Amino acid sequence: MYQAVLAAQEKGLEMIKPGVSTADVHNAVCDIFEKKGYETYRSGSKVGFIHSTGHGIGLDVHELPAVGENGYVLEKGNLITIEPGLYYPKTGGIRLEDMVLVTENGCENLTGLEKRFAL
Repeated sequence: MYQAVLAAQEKGLEMIKPGVSTADVHNAVCDIFEKKGYETYRSGSKVGFIHSTGHGIGLDVHELPAVGENGYVLEKGNLITIEPGLYYPKTGGIRLEDMVLVTENGCENLTGLEKRFAL
């Protein structure tokens, strides 16, 4: 599960730049999960990837722009999260969440925490 979440997050992060639709980012993340055999809410599942890919950061915890099916077009200066996750009641869940600033040519990842899975 961790490797699938990491691959989905990496795909989402590589797509972030001005002019990109949040729906395209979200659908690419769903595609990664589905290709790896995990369910998404896109197909009506109540387990697996059951939320949007991310959200804006500001005065509230969850703000616009939502990184989901809404199709918001990213702009330079947007501050968003990219946070895919998988959740299974009898197994557990994994989520990776990074905060990024949309820049002129892509994004700057503001999360400096090392990514590694340890038991």
